[in-house]
Amino acid sequence: MIYNSLKNVQSWLDARPCPVCQGRAAHGRDFCAGCAAALPYLGPACPRCAAPHDLGAGAAECGRCQTEAPAYTAGSALFRYAFPVDRLIQGLKYHGQLHHARVLGEALAAELAGRRLPERILPVPLHAARLRERGYNQSLELARVLARRLKVELDYRSLQRTRATAPQTGLPLEQRARNVRQAFALAPGFHARHVAIVDDVMTSGHTANAAAKCLRHAGVEEVEVWVVARA
Repeated sequence: MIYNSLKNVQSWLDARPCPVCQGRAAHGRDFCAGCAAALPYLGPACPRCAAPHDLGAGAAECGRCQTEAPAYTAGSALFRYAFPVDRLIQGLKYHGQLHHARVLGEALAAELAGRRLPERILPVPLHAARLRERGYNQSLELARVLARRLKVELDYRSLQRTRATAPQTGLPLEQRARNVRQAFALAPGFHARHVAIVDDVMTSGHTANAAAKCLRHAGVEEVEVWVVARA
């Protein structure tokens, strides 16, 4: 009885606070039961751009991808960009809550486990000026978790942002492609056949497409896009 009581106390002490409500999560879990039930999982989506649709799993690419195929060859997102995931991503991206990268990264890694994996994981880079301002790259923090959990090489040096761009979130959709056009470059000597680009959110897909174009021009045959959430 004493042993069981001590075990229960240790389980309580080991439990993490839920990142959404700060309540006590179950042992070995990140979210409390209530917040876990409220997570906005994406559900059926286009296999190329991860845009949600109601055609069921295994459906063909969405009309947009069939009409004008992006440079990336596949896309995966775990959640819709909605509460409470949007709050966690904003905390990570703008408020230095780096522990959210582990929570979100491990959730995405669990979704991706068991698939055919790429040779390398490349986080979407920040321009040097933005990196100095923010102090960290949230996409790199997510990529670290994914690389560790999936046992895939993390490459955060090869893909570089060579031009400072305005934040995509502040631009109309029709201006976003122009904003990131030719904003990326690859380090000399880069070679891979299959890679995954990691970012926090995909909205229009223009940032991922610009990065993928850079990689495809270098001879990469398969470029996947992995994001926590799809807007």
